[in-house]
Amino acid sequence: MEHLIGEPLNAGELAAFVAAVESGSITGAAEALELTQSAASKRILMLERRLGVRMLERGRLGVRATEAGRALYPEAQQALSALRHAAAVVATHAAEAPSLRLAASHTIGGFLLPAWLTHFRTADTRPPRVQVEIVNSQAVLTSVRAGTAEIGFIESLDQTEGLETLTIHSDEIVAVVAALHPWADRNTVPARALTTDTYLTREPGSGTRAVATAALDRVGITLKPTIETASTQSLKRAVLEGGFTLISELAVEAEIRAGTLRKVHVAGVDLTRPLRAVRRRRPAAQPEAGRLWRYLRQLS
Repeated sequence: MEHLIGEPLNAGELAAFVAAVESGSITGAAEALELTQSAASKRILMLERRLGVRMLERGRLGVRATEAGRALYPEAQQALSALRHAAAVVATHAAEAPSLRLAASHTIGGFLLPAWLTHFRTADTRPPRVQVEIVNSQAVLTSVRAGTAEIGFIESLDQTEGLETLTIHSDEIVAVVAALHPWADRNTVPARALTTDTYLTREPGSGTRAVATAALDRVGITLKPTIETASTQSLKRAVLEGGFTLISELAVEAEIRAGTLRKVHVAGVDLTRPLRAVRRRRPAAQPEAGRLWRYLRQLS
C-alpha cells in the first residue's frame, strides 16, 4: 500500500477510525460523526494510505481492527482527547490569558511536555495560554534564538552557545523491532549487529538520530538508512513491515504494552542522552516564561 511517510496524522481521519472500531461498522462511524458513509470510509482509507498499513478488516458483519489498528487505537483515543482538551483550554483562556510560546522536540513534545505543562498550569496562579510548536531539535534552537519561542526543549547534543540550559530528564535510545523480528525475544543486541539489518530512521536534524549516529561513530559503526521520515508515528508503522529503528524508549511505551513492537537495548555503545530546556539569556524572559523555568528547575 502506498503511504505518505512524514505526513502528520489527521484528526478527522483518526476520529473516523476510532468511531469505526467502537461501533464495529463504517455506518456506525458515519452516524457518530454526522458524516455520510462514503465520507467516513474515505477518511479511514486516507488514514490507511498515510500510515501504509491496513487499520481495519472489512467483512459482511462490519469491521474490526487489525493488529496495527489495535496498536493505533489507544494512541488515537489519547490524541483526540488531547485535542479536545486543547480546544477547551483555548476557549476558556483565550480572551484573558497571556500567551507562552514554546518549541519542543518530538520525543519531549509528544511524551513528556504534556504532563509537565498540566502540572505547571495546575500550580500556577494565572495559567498562561500555551502555544507549542513540535519540531526537531535543530529547529527548536532556531526558534529560541530567533525569539519565536521563549523556551525550547531539545533531545540532541547540539551546542547551545548564548543560551541558558537546564537538564530536566534523561532517556535511552533503543533498537525497536516488530514482534516477529529475530531480535524480538532478546533483551540486548550487540552494536555491530545493527549493520546486518535494514535501518529506518528520523530525518537529518532529528535529535534522536544525531545522538545515535554520534554514539555509534565513537565505536566505529556507520549505519545507512533505507527510510528517513520526519514523523515518529510513521517510523513506528514502517518498522512493523521489517527492519529496525533507533528511537527513545519513551516513544514506544504504548506499542510495547500492546505487544506490536519490541525494544532491544544495544550493547557496547552508550545511547543515553540528556533532555534539556533552553532559553535566551537576553532579553529577559516574559513573566510566564520565568515561572515555567522555575517550575522546570524543580524537575531537574
